[in-house]
Amino acid sequence: MSEHDAATQGEVQGEAGDVVAGAVTIRQGGARSVRAREISIHQGGSVRAQAEQLNVTQGGVLFARTDSAQVTAGAVGVVAARGEVELKASAAKLVLARDEVELEHSAAVVVAAPRVEISDSAVGVLIARHIEARNVRVMFGLKEAVAFGAAAGGVLWLLTHLRRR
Repeated sequence: MSEHDAATQGEVQGEAGDVVAGAVTIRQGGARSVRAREISIHQGGSVRAQAEQLNVTQGGVLFARTDSAQVTAGAVGVVAARGEVELKASAAKLVLARDEVELEHSAAVVVAAPRVEISDSAVGVLIARHIEARNVRVMFGLKEAVAFGAAAGGVLWLLTHLRRR
């Protein structure tokens, strides 16, 4: 299948290219690009997903743009949300949200949101105004990230200037 177009609903089993529909469900399959009002992925994946509501269960998405997302026992490369993002027993590289991020038994490299609730999870860099945390491991907070960035920038500047001589 190279292109799926449907007025209201689309279901993908197996492999698909680009899918555009009102509501899309992917079960044990994958799609290159999915654009819909609602996307549900169960034991499958997508390279790109754009939706008002994204639900992933035991699946993955490389890049997601959504109003709100819920990922359970899955993985996301980058998720950018206007609303809330909820990760349960999942992993993500970059989570950006305008509203709130909830992590439960999950791991993320970078999380940035105004409000973050984390329990039993690990985060590399956390940037938030309000944080509610329980049993969390954070590698870098805002101060540490700025200090690390400044130190790394200074070392790189020094190396480039030493190399010129």
